[in-house]
Amino acid sequence: MTDKEQIIVLHTIRHSDSGVVVQCCSREKGRESLYLHVSQKNRTRLSDFHRLSILDTVTFSKGSFMPVIREYAPACRLDNIRTDVCKGTVAIFLSELLLKSIREADIESSLYGFLASSIKMLENLTEGTANFHLHFMVRLCRFLGIMPTNDYSGPESLFSLPAAKFTDSRMPEEQLAMCLTRQESQLLHRLMETPATRLGEISLTGAARNRFAREILRYISYHMGIDIELKSLDVLHEVFN
Repeated sequence: MTDKEQIIVLHTIRHSDSGVVVQCCSREKGRESLYLHVSQKNRTRLSDFHRLSILDTVTFSKGSFMPVIREYAPACRLDNIRTDVCKGTVAIFLSELLLKSIREADIESSLYGFLASSIKMLENLTEGTANFHLHFMVRLCRFLGIMPTNDYSGPESLFSLPAAKFTDSRMPEEQLAMCLTRQESQLLHRLMETPATRLGEISLTGAARNRFAREILRYISYHMGIDIELKSLDVLHEVFN
């Protein structure tokens, strides 16, 4: 059976000398794995399957073997993500986050649209690239069904990870351990209200950016009941520190 679909590439895994498995997601089928034949003559085509590339594909499936990519073409050019070290590192982080947090049943039309528009935003961003992954993580929570309630009321507000909302800072010590700090709570509120095009207005140290990213991962892990650890976060910290 032949099928046409647009995919977002999350990762590629070498299967043999003659092919790779492409882990990806599509609007129609969600998370899936596709097989791409690679010969000595066309190895350069793998460069089109970089992290977060958006491709229009024609696949063929028969029996129980994974569908094979027969044809493909870039749906849009993402030259900056492919060649810029900073944007490329962000793309690696985002793809690893999606691989760890999104299950097959989670991909819906609205989520796919969010991913595609976010990738194009990253490609065209002129400032604030260092903060883009934080902005993306917060907004991804909406599509994971765990969007924080933005009821921030001022400097005394702390964001409670279990409650998924802001609360008063006067609470028992054991509850404070499951809250963001005042600075992190304020940053969360600001990221929820700031469009990606204005991320350059948010000034953060590398250490503060790294701590906040780890706290949002802790928030996602808590509510999804999984332990999300991303190796690419350390690399991201080195690039933007």
